[in-house]
Amino acid sequence: MNTSGFWTFSSLFFSIIAVILFSCTDRKHQTDFSGTTIEIVNPSDDFMSFIADYDTIRLEVTNEALIDEIAMMKIMNGRFFILNISYSSVFIFTEKGKFISKISDTGQGPNEYIHITGFEVDPVHNKILISDEFSKKLFVYNEDGQQERIIPLYFNREHIASDGADGFINFFANDNERYNEPEMRKNCVHFLDKDCRFVSAQIPLKTKKITRLSALSIDCHADGTIFYQPTLSDTIYCIKDRTVRPYYAFHNKSDYRMLSQKERKKMMLLSGERNDFKEKQNSGYIVSWGSVIDLDNYLYTIFERTEEVHLFYDKRTGKSLVIDTDKLSKDKDISNLFLRNIHCARGDVFYSSPNSYRLDKVLSDSQTLSGMPDSKLKEYLQNTNVDDNPLIISFSIKVPNR
Repeated sequence: MNTSGFWTFSSLFFSIIAVILFSCTDRKHQTDFSGTTIEIVNPSDDFMSFIADYDTIRLEVTNEALIDEIAMMKIMNGRFFILNISYSSVFIFTEKGKFISKISDTGQGPNEYIHITGFEVDPVHNKILISDEFSKKLFVYNEDGQQERIIPLYFNREHIASDGADGFINFFANDNERYNEPEMRKNCVHFLDKDCRFVSAQIPLKTKKITRLSALSIDCHADGTIFYQPTLSDTIYCIKDRTVRPYYAFHNKSDYRMLSQKERKKMMLLSGERNDFKEKQNSGYIVSWGSVIDLDNYLYTIFERTEEVHLFYDKRTGKSLVIDTDKLSKDKDISNLFLRNIHCARGDVFYSSPNSYRLDKVLSDSQTLSGMPDSKLKEYLQNTNVDDNPLIISFSIKVPNR
């Protein structure tokens, strides 16, 4: 064999070995995952035809209950807990929209917060958790809005939840330099004791540097289970009894592009500086910002491209419904009233609250409003004025079995 033939043969031999090793590694990665795989399919251009039922909820307006926008909304024990950023307050309403009370302890005093920067409910203990990175404290309230405990924090935080027992969990936020503890810098989930002191951490970070909230929405269940999707991850984790395991993983069968592990590791988002996300989104990628809701029969999560991409997964049939708000061709403005700002759910009912821009867009377009068929939504919109509190829509869906 001549020299050139030898090197050609050697190159081919090692290439084949590399492919075999890669394939084995890839198969091992797949077999290591024992959860549910969810397919990402091409989006439908219609959403309203998949609505099974819906209703509108008008929040009572009182001198104590004036809300401009709903930043976050949780549901617990038949009550809505609504975070309003402008007033740095949490408003409590019944499911029918009747005002109960509000938390508004702003100030500089020892029992006051400067500004709410984190908000979560604890359905295991029926508590409300409010954190303030300015005063570095966690405030614990009962479900009626009465303050019960204040816990000093030893780190800057964004999202703290109950661990279902007597401790807490902090979810990684913003950038690594916010944490003094090395393990908190390197991992997404931080387990804390009852006094919010660091105990341990899990789920290694797979991104370089992101200065943005890491968990838009975690889902806390009454049995202490939490569902969480890290930023940019294609895996949703189940957290229970301080044990973390991958529960859902996504398999892309659509025309969208998803980040590889190598691409994900290099991603950066620095405020006012480098933004890799816009480049990827404009190139047909969808990226996850960590928002998940796990229901009895459905799982919901949201991705971002140039616009929001919503995924509804039916656990009974194993089928997915994907709605890209940029690709809707039917009833786009009306659909956005349902899809924009899906905050929470209970059973198999979703609760959303369109922002004032989306609502005003429909209200100001007489043709859209007059062209709507008679319905609860049309009646609501026709009787809406500028002094009303935000609209809440409850709805259920039917995922096509195809």
